[in-house]
Amino acid sequence: QSDVNYGAEIITNWVLNTVQKYLSYWLAAVLLAFSLMGSSAFAQDAPDEHYVTFRILAEKNTVTAGEEIWIGVEQSIAPEWHTYWQNPGDSGSAPRNDWRMPEGFTIEEIQWPAPHKIPYEPLLNYGYSENVLLLQKLKAPQELPAGPLKFSVDTEALVCKDICVPEYGTFEIILNDPNITEEDNSAYFEQTMAQWPVAQDWEAEFSSINGNLVLSIEAAPEFLAGIEQSSLQFIPSDWGIVENAAPAETAYQDNIIVISQKLGERPIEEIETLFGLLTYEDKGGNFRAISFKAQSLAAAAINAQAAPTGIINSEKTRTASTGFLTALIMAVLGGLVLNLMPCVFPVLSLKALSLVKIADKDHGLARLHGVAYTLGVILSFLAIATILIALQSGGAQIGWGFQLQNPIIISLLAYLLFVIGLNLSGFFDISGRFGNVGNDLARKEGLTGSFFTGILATIVATPCTAPFMGIAIGYALLQPAHVSLSIFAALGFGLALPYLLLAFIPALQKRLPKPGAWMETFRQFLAFPMFGFAAWLVWILAQQSGPFGVFGILLGMICIAFALWLLKLLPAAGGRRKTLIALAILFGLASLAFLPGKDAPLQPSLSAHAFGETFSQEKLASALASDRPVFVEMTAAWCITCKVNHATSINIQSTKKVFADRNVQYLIGDWTNQDPVITEYLDAFGRNGVPIYVYYAPPSAVNGVRPEPAVLPQILTPGIIAEAVSGT
Repeated sequence: QSDVNYGAEIITNWVLNTVQKYLSYWLAAVLLAFSLMGSSAFAQDAPDEHYVTFRILAEKNTVTAGEEIWIGVEQSIAPEWHTYWQNPGDSGSAPRNDWRMPEGFTIEEIQWPAPHKIPYEPLLNYGYSENVLLLQKLKAPQELPAGPLKFSVDTEALVCKDICVPEYGTFEIILNDPNITEEDNSAYFEQTMAQWPVAQDWEAEFSSINGNLVLSIEAAPEFLAGIEQSSLQFIPSDWGIVENAAPAETAYQDNIIVISQKLGERPIEEIETLFGLLTYEDKGGNFRAISFKAQSLAAAAINAQAAPTGIINSEKTRTASTGFLTALIMAVLGGLVLNLMPCVFPVLSLKALSLVKIADKDHGLARLHGVAYTLGVILSFLAIATILIALQSGGAQIGWGFQLQNPIIISLLAYLLFVIGLNLSGFFDISGRFGNVGNDLARKEGLTGSFFTGILATIVATPCTAPFMGIAIGYALLQPAHVSLSIFAALGFGLALPYLLLAFIPALQKRLPKPGAWMETFRQFLAFPMFGFAAWLVWILAQQSGPFGVFGILLGMICIAFALWLLKLLPAAGGRRKTLIALAILFGLASLAFLPGKDAPLQPSLSAHAFGETFSQEKLASALASDRPVFVEMTAAWCITCKVNHATSINIQSTKKVFADRNVQYLIGDWTNQDPVITEYLDAFGRNGVPIYVYYAPPSAVNGVRPEPAVLPQILTPGIIAEAVSGT
């Protein structure tokens, strides 16, 4: 029994071992079969070629010492796939070529053919399909190594369809190999070069309006005539400028192309110069492109020297194009109107008063007085103009009325008017060797008095700016010195003309009132305008120098009044009188020490304005980058015309309502103290003095372009402002 059991166990173990052995073989075979099937299936899905085939090409396969030739990498792209331009758009990356060359060779950047827009909802890319050749200029050294020259490039391109695959490789080319047949690819390269954008130096500017980038490009008329305008498209050279997939609106105004497209991710305020392409089809159906650069419209409105066109330089160009004869006429008219200004009229009245005394006695003497007064005015204008031109030539940022930006000159002029007022009122009377001091010069019957009255009229006229003066002075300061001085002489002649006509035309003299006791009363009355002007100059000084400056000038007036009182009180003989008077005048002049130094901070002078914001480059740039209308007022505390305009036409309820209704941003520039920023702004409009009023209308609802600014007249009315703002 035990032997039977033992035999059965042996047989059973043999069967089990045999089954296990063959089962393991079978399982291994099955696993191998599945493995082979999987490998076969994977091999069927894998591509049998790359999506991009690269080839390195040279314009020719020989190069000489110092020669420049084109070399590049050609991409042959699989159907429905694409590679990318330098700005890939919403996704992708630009191709890269890293060259290894013999010593001494240099290679320039890639020359990019014009790309196409490649939409892939919701994105849009810029790139190439089918075939593209990216050329670079290769420059040989002056001494070439002997023998063949090997160039290799590591190239990489991202190729995309539904998915993106990086393609790369290393390729080489041999130049100057005597064993290689000479090759010439210039014809093929010329075909590629025809696809390069053509650089155009057109005037172009851009701005941000209602969340859109608005481009304005002044194209050549022959360009617009030779293209299919419906095919024109804008492609930015840098990323983030626009939303690439957003539709662009294109409009044409004569030869101006206006393109509006939604802004991209980048803050538009950070971009001063925009580079881009305009792609199009010509009349023959060929795809072409031009490259251009556009300047920020906001920056151009402030820095006139950097501005490309339009919004600021157009005014300066019109001023510069004013003819010499026109400028002369405007200067004469401007000087003539100055006589109606409150700063000049009292002085003219003084001379008319003196003319009443002599007109009936001696017509020849009356004419001589007219000539002397005219010479005083003209020579004073020439002197001020000469100083102004010389300082500007030296780089000073100053303009008409510059002398009133100096607190010392303001103080001395206030003293002069104060003394004239005291003299006219009868407080004192100077004779003898002092006969040509103060207003005695203005009322002295001698010719010297008439001459110095002309000087006085010029001094008190400089704070005023009359119509016609702005363009005339702006023109003058853009011309050579002899032309400039001619214009200023004409301005002085215009100022002197009314008195000159009175002096030379007896018929006009007969219309003057007869001499009588009224003349003394009228003379005393004229003292009060002089006191008023002196007070006004003290107020200007308060804007420039603060309370200490005002205290100093008032102290000086007290000292001068004390000196004049001593002049009346003490006997003419004796040194004590002269000593006391000299000390009083010396203390009066010493009071100017209360004025702050040149480097002291300037006092703010806009606090009295009821509304408006202080002008700055940044505020104007920000305002012009928005869609708000903008009104700019350039003023000064010493400008009487400015103050009258502001009080009667700007700082009134009706104008405030117009500004509020139209959402006008109102900026005020104060030129009371010297300010190079305001001087540059004035110069951009061809002006050299204040006031100037500029209205920037809002962008057009049709094309999003802001019209050129309107320069309003120098004498304002509420109606002029309302008409400009409402556009009627």
